[in-house]
Amino acid sequence: MNTQTGAHVLVVDDRPTQVAGIQRIVEEFAYVTSISTATGPGLYEAVSAGAPDIVLLGPARIPDSAPAVLTRLQRVSRGSRVIVFGQAARSLMNASSISAGLHGFLPDDATPQDFDRAFSAALAGFIYFPRSMAEELTGPRLRFPQLTAREQAVLDLLSDGLTNQRIARMLGIKETTVKMYVTQVLAKLGVESRLQAGLTARGLIPAAA
Repeated sequence: MNTQTGAHVLVVDDRPTQVAGIQRIVEEFAYVTSISTATGPGLYEAVSAGAPDIVLLGPARIPDSAPAVLTRLQRVSRGSRVIVFGQAARSLMNASSISAGLHGFLPDDATPQDFDRAFSAALAGFIYFPRSMAEELTGPRLRFPQLTAREQAVLDLLSDGLTNQRIARMLGIKETTVKMYVTQVLAKLGVESRLQAGLTARGLIPAAA
């Protein structure tokens, strides 16, 4: 379930047929109220002018210098979530790109449901990737001696992209209690957000000393 209404999506690709197909998928999502398109040369201008909530980038739009491109997009967009699509963009799902602002990857065979899951996760501040990539990308979650057993359990579920409500349901505790644990986990790991905590749990960014 998505966490935002009135979302603006920018689709950036140089293939008209691909863009048209994606538009037909995205316009079915009730929480997306506007869709715009751009080609590669107009990427930064379109992002700066439109301030989209989600930027969906075709495979040719991010070169090997992906972190630099993503960092610039974050600077001109004031916080857009960037999702790449197409099998050629698969290699961009790495720690450097994620730290620079990449929020997800959709393969060539992604279904409308996959698009919905990716958009909803990104709008909530999480990272989406196909289930088949989970082991490859994340590996095992790390254990942190400074966390209590319950704090570690909350971190594990948080790093899976679960909301406080779902974590509370799974652990059999109140949602307000989960919020307290999340606050404690962020403080002990020395991070500022749930996203950073999840990346730390997966070993994609280092914990504070």
